[in-house]
Amino acid sequence: MRVSRRPLAFASALVALIALSSCATGAATDTAAQSAASHEGFPVTIEHKLGETTISEPPTRVASVGIGDTDILLALGVQPVLAPVWNGSTDTGVGEWAMPLVTGDAPTPLESGTSEFSIEKVAASDPDVIVAVNNAIDETRYQQLSSIAPTVLHSADETDWVLPWQSLTRQVGTAVGKATEAEKLVAETEALMKSTAEKNSDLAGLKAALVVVWDDDTVSVFSNEAARGQLVDSLGFEFPENLRSADNALRFDLSAENLSELNSLDVLFVDNWDKRRAQLENMPTFHNLDVVREGNVIGLDAVTSDAVSMPNPVTIPYVLDRFVSQIRETPAGTEE
Repeated sequence: MRVSRRPLAFASALVALIALSSCATGAATDTAAQSAASHEGFPVTIEHKLGETTISEPPTRVASVGIGDTDILLALGVQPVLAPVWNGSTDTGVGEWAMPLVTGDAPTPLESGTSEFSIEKVAASDPDVIVAVNNAIDETRYQQLSSIAPTVLHSADETDWVLPWQSLTRQVGTAVGKATEAEKLVAETEALMKSTAEKNSDLAGLKAALVVVWDDDTVSVFSNEAARGQLVDSLGFEFPENLRSADNALRFDLSAENLSELNSLDVLFVDNWDKRRAQLENMPTFHNLDVVREGNVIGLDAVTSDAVSMPNPVTIPYVLDRFVSQIRETPAGTEE
C-alpha cells in the first residue's frame, strides 16, 4: 500500500487572503486608514434579529464581540480594536490561523466569547461600530451595546451559535462597508472547499462524523447540517443515516453504552482529543469500536478544535489542510 498525501496549500490560501486585504486597504498602515479604505454603501442599514442598525459612515474603530467575527474583519483588512477570548487554545482573542493577518497593534482581548463580557471594557475600546454577529446577544445586552455604538447582530432567521459561515461573512462585511470583498471571500472559500473535495475524491462515499465528548461520557455527534459537520461533509464523506436525530437537531447524543452506533463510520473525528483521550480510553465501548480498532480515528488538537468551532473564510482553509493531512495518515486515507 502507498500513502497518498495531498495536503492543502494552507499557506498559499492565507497569502491570498492577505493579498485580498492589501487590495482592500491600499497602502494604509494605521488602523484608522485601513478600516476606512475601500468602503461602500454608506449610510447602510442592516436588518438583524433585534431590528435594524444604521451605520452612517465608514467605521475606523471596530469592536468585535462575536466568535469568528474577528477573523472575518482581519481577512477584510479591518484591524479590530477589541476581540473576544474563548476558553481554548489562546487567551488573546486571535487564533493561530489568523495571526498572519494582524498588522499594527493587536486587538485588546475581551474576557469572554459569550454574552457575559464586560460592557465597560467594550465602551473603553471607544468603538464607532460593534460587530456581534456570532454571539447570543439578547435585548438587554443589545441595548447596552447600542448605547455605545451602532451594533450589528445576525439575521432574524438564524440561530445563535449555529450560523452559516457564508451569511456570517456577508453580515460582517456589510457592517464595515466591504460587502463586495466579503462576497469574494465567500466565493474563494467555497471554491477551495470544492477543489479540496475533487483532489481527494477517493474519500467520497466513506462514512465519517465529528464528535465531541462531555464530562459525563456522553458523546455528541454533529449532524451534517451543523457548521462543524459541514466541514467534514465538504470533503465528500457521507453522513450515516443511523446518526441523524429524529427531530433534525444539530447534534445527536449517544450514551457510553450506545457507542456501537458509531460502528457505521469509516472515519471518526474527535474534538479536543488531547483533553478527552484518557477518558475515552477508559470507555470499553469506545476502544472496542471497529473504527477505533482499525486506526481510523482523527484526534483534533486544541487549535484545530477551536478553528472547527468557528467556520469562516480564515479557519476553513486551516481546518481542511489539517483534516486532509491527518486522514492521509490513517488506513482509510491510503490507496492501493
